Amino acid sequence: MSPNPRPWSYWTRNKLEILSGYLPAFTKAVSGKSSECIYLDLMAGQPKNVERYTGAEFDGSPVVAMSAQPPFSRLRFGELDPARARALDTHLREKFPGDTRYEVVEGDCNATIDGILAGLADVAWAPTFAFVDQQAAEVHWETIRKLAAFRRDRRYGRKAEIWILMSPTMILKGVRGTNNEAFQERVDRLYGGGEWRQIQRAFDQRKIIASDYRRQMVNLMRWKFEHELGYAITHRIPMQMHNKLEIYDMVFATDHDAGDRIMRHLYNQAALREPEMMRQAKEAKTGQFSLFEDGGADDANAGQRLWRPEPCWDPTTAEWWGYEDYLDENR
Repeated sequence: MSPNPRPWSYWTRNKLEILSGYLPAFTKAVSGKSSECIYLDLMAGQPKNVERYTGAEFDGSPVVAMSAQPPFSRLRFGELDPARARALDTHLREKFPGDTRYEVVEGDCNATIDGILAGLADVAWAPTFAFVDQQAAEVHWETIRKLAAFRRDRRYGRKAEIWILMSPTMILKGVRGTNNEAFQERVDRLYGGGEWRQIQRAFDQRKIIASDYRRQMVNLMRWKFEHELGYAITHRIPMQMHNKLEIYDMVFATDHDAGDRIMRHLYNQAALREPEMMRQAKEAKTGQFSLFEDGGADDANAGQRLWRPEPCWDPTTAEWWGYEDYLDENR
């Protein structure tokens, strides 16, 4: 096992398995059509991880991206923590000796994004995939907007594909925490405004339940991707805890039909894997093992039943949505 791999739950491994499936498909789709292919990882983290309870080790997103075949031509890994940034750089230099395709950029991605994109300006026409693996509300809407505006595809007008973690569960925890006012300002920066407070107010007033709150918060981000940034397609897939609580969603934004088809397939596969991963983690935690495997893995259509794409909707059509109420409460 690698030294000091970070422990995560099975839903993190499932998320990275989606990434492991998508990146080679992305580079293969552009191979022979573009001499450059860019990968941006704004919150790269550690190179190695281990699944809590089962002990299964799996690669972090930087190693997944560096290992993709066909390869990306340029990769940038952002990391806020100085020690982790140095450790990541050391690991990549040891694992990929002589590889000059990548840079590890230390610091807050919202502050470093301008420099990262400026350093890639000469290839801004290239197909680009950006992974934003935040925990709650670390990335700013302005940073997301810069990612969307980076690529200058004059022929088709396609933007950088963005895959972002959205966790209304963690946002709600922060909003109700001891430093809630400062956290709410962070959420304002994530959404680029205070629209999300309409959803928060509806939940606080018990006009919507927790599951609706999570769906509405993710939908608002998708709506902004499509109607403010101009993305043609967005998808969401919830990642669930043992108790079926949706801990976070992975939201995908693309302008390309191929990206849509590939991610639909991978989201179905992730939904198919999740029950078995959940079962294994539960058994490893309790030490009680069942005699029979879950037969769902043999059903080719099981993932489609567990995950279905759904369009986003105009959040302002909700009966509880009202800017006048919001303004009255915040005067």
